Amino acid sequence: MAAVISAVLGNDDILREILLRLDFPTCLVRAAAVSTRWLRHASDPALLRRFARLHPPRLLGCFIHSSDFPLRFVPLPQQPPELAAVIRRGRFDFGRGAGNVSDCRNGRIIVFVMPENGMPGEDTLFCPLLPGRGTAVIQNPQISAQPCAILGYYSTEFLFHDGGGGGMSVSAVTVMRSERQAWVRIQDLQAGVWGEGRSSDMIQLPATWHRCENFALLANGKLYMICMVQYILAIDVASMSSTCIRLPDGVQCGYDANLALSSAEGSGFCLAHVKKLQMQVWCYSMDCRNIGNWRLIDTINLHKVFARFADRTWASFGAIVRVHALGDNADFVFLRIQNKVLYLDMSSRKVEKMSDLKRFVLPELCSFLVEMDEKFGVTYLDYLSPSQ
Repeated sequence: MAAVISAVLGNDDILREILLRLDFPTCLVRAAAVSTRWLRHASDPALLRRFARLHPPRLLGCFIHSSDFPLRFVPLPQQPPELAAVIRRGRFDFGRGAGNVSDCRNGRIIVFVMPENGMPGEDTLFCPLLPGRGTAVIQNPQISAQPCAILGYYSTEFLFHDGGGGGMSVSAVTVMRSERQAWVRIQDLQAGVWGEGRSSDMIQLPATWHRCENFALLANGKLYMICMVQYILAIDVASMSSTCIRLPDGVQCGYDANLALSSAEGSGFCLAHVKKLQMQVWCYSMDCRNIGNWRLIDTINLHKVFARFADRTWASFGAIVRVHALGDNADFVFLRIQNKVLYLDMSSRKVEKMSDLKRFVLPELCSFLVEMDEKFGVTYLDYLSPSQ
């Protein structure tokens, strides 16, 4: 047996293949501590690049926000011990003023935080998996007011932009628009300083502006915005040239969050569209002639997939489904149906219930009941039936 082990682990080529098949980066670190020879292989840049391609970042959970409670992180159930340990070491409490999430990627999140002292809210960058790095307030970039005088409406979104160099920087997407015109400016934040930025020409829109909740995506050198009922506005980040992509037949932005975008391998993007209790997943890509094409890659009956979590109200009251988040390459999706947030792995059809939104209100409700008990001498049972 010792001779067999030596023949395998003594072969550098076989050892590298074994190291590549370890599940987690932490396992690779432990392997590197075995000997100087293992360290040399485990720290080889070529091996690390292959390891990163074979083991993309793992999904830990999702952030949920409602008008009834501040932003909360909900981990995926039944996490492997390695990932559960990462979550335990993290810090996911951003304060009671934490609200909307602008973007979340590779362990970093941009959150709009409203201070308790009544000061104006600020977009803040957090690294919850590395709490020692602290937080950073993102200052708004300086924008020329000239287009605003013509167009009237003004907004800025902060997104993570992968420049392809291995680092992740923040980009500010500023949109000034009227009902049928738009002007877009993109600026990158590097080392705390906003770059000069790039601006589009005045864009004539084929339809009235209609912004969706899952508004914008920066991916593969393009900015995509769901801002019309039947079109997606696409802007090339380098040239700032624009085009309007018509949605597939039967797909339209009917209400907030019935559409969501995610990046796709190579070029293009993925689109999830929900209508009543059916979801379609599409992929938009460019061919060799630089012509864009839609391809339907999945159709899902949500009532059937989520059968064990469904209740009679879904059918009787016409449940509205909202796309909470769509994973890269449409690998997974988080959906909000009634008061439930549900996770679906697209390939395996594995389903998990992430949370029941009603339960987040309970601590505040109990606090109120305690105050009522102290003031008026009433009990919990006066307010809550046994089933509640």
